[in-house]
Amino acid sequence: MKYLLIFLATTSICYAQAPGISFKYHYPYQDGIPNSRYKERRETVLNSLSPKSALLAFAADVRNRQNDVDYEYRQNSNFWYLSGMPDEGCALLLVPNGVMIDGKSYREVMFVRPRDVSKEAWTGVRMGIEEAESVLGIEKAVDITQLEDILNSVLASRDTLYIPNYPTPSVKKPIGGKLTYMESDTKNTLHEKFPELYIKSPYSQLTKMREIKDSDELRLMKKAIDISAEGHIESMKQAKAGMKEYEIEAIMEYTFKRLGAEDVGYPSIVGSNYNACILHYVSNRKQTQSSDMVLADCGAEYQNYTADITRTFPINGKYTPEQRIIYNIVLEAQDSGIVASRAGNAFKDPHKRAMEVVQKRLMELEIIKKPEEAKWYFNHGTSHYLGLDVHDAGTGTALKPNSVITVEPGVYIPEGSPCNKKWWNIGVRIEDDILITEGDPINLSVRVPRKAEDIERLMESKTMP
Repeated sequence: MKYLLIFLATTSICYAQAPGISFKYHYPYQDGIPNSRYKERRETVLNSLSPKSALLAFAADVRNRQNDVDYEYRQNSNFWYLSGMPDEGCALLLVPNGVMIDGKSYREVMFVRPRDVSKEAWTGVRMGIEEAESVLGIEKAVDITQLEDILNSVLASRDTLYIPNYPTPSVKKPIGGKLTYMESDTKNTLHEKFPELYIKSPYSQLTKMREIKDSDELRLMKKAIDISAEGHIESMKQAKAGMKEYEIEAIMEYTFKRLGAEDVGYPSIVGSNYNACILHYVSNRKQTQSSDMVLADCGAEYQNYTADITRTFPINGKYTPEQRIIYNIVLEAQDSGIVASRAGNAFKDPHKRAMEVVQKRLMELEIIKKPEEAKWYFNHGTSHYLGLDVHDAGTGTALKPNSVITVEPGVYIPEGSPCNKKWWNIGVRIEDDILITEGDPINLSVRVPRKAEDIERLMESKTMP
């Protein structure tokens, strides 16, 4: 048996499955975005394109983890938004006045890799040509090998091609460090055949569309946020001094998975003590001490939509006087930012309001002497759009109803800062997911306690709030 295992581990031979066996394809997102919604989105894009233009979107590439192991696949957000196609190796072509294929004109064409029945017992069932039409409702699906020929026929009578995303934007050469950019290489290749063709990336209409969430998107986002809220609550309930940061991360992500999330929307940040002062700290290996605060910035991804929630809590269940003071400054700043999250306000208004609070309060504590010094300790923006990406597509213009943004001020005072040592190694961020409406903003993640006393009460009782 020992030698058989060694052989199986080292050989590259793939044995065929029994003849006549094939697996039925099951679309993994039965309660997700309906086909009619994807069709509406494609129609909106088609209607926004000029008669002499076209749009080509690509699926994401598979990312190699090491040797013959790949990372779990995640679809490109623009491609997903227009198609609902979960597989790699695909492309979507939208042509306003159609392209002729087999004597018929089609405005939308999906290029896919055909099913390979001989490999399905090894790698599972992917969506083939037939399924792309029957499951996704795409007008016409063809083999990916036809992409170049069909694209050439389309571009022969077009002046503009929009490519909203590339599977891999750039590749760095291992020797010399020079970057090869897919966009410029693609332009050079196409300009050899079509020197007058204008190639544009990204496509602003798609950005505008993704900024405003439809009812199906909001349904899935609320699910992702609810799952994330449970993860944060469970982590605070089970946290105790002496735990490693990764143990808290494990509780968080176990809860996400248990409640149906496919993945995290971004690497979980769980930083204690001085690690809380590092904005994108993700190693999560330190052992907590009784006096530490833990900053947990974690969000579940559900059907490709992500949440983004941050809470900062005392590992022993009680904030020290200094921790509570800084915590309440950040909470006051967040409250001011949420109030400013109204339709018609500038996108940067929540940050402006939050920063004003931080400036005022840090000066009162003599942590800073001048308002502009607040940027030493509050060194990031307060808001970003949220949706298919944690930093989602958006125009950055006036806030609009049915967009979702984060409000996440923070104060981070690392050791060695030019202030009283009693403030050193205090890092606090509070983040919630805010739905912009025609009226008051709605905090979609309000279920997670925000006030210091509520967090202490949760951690003391170990019961749901």
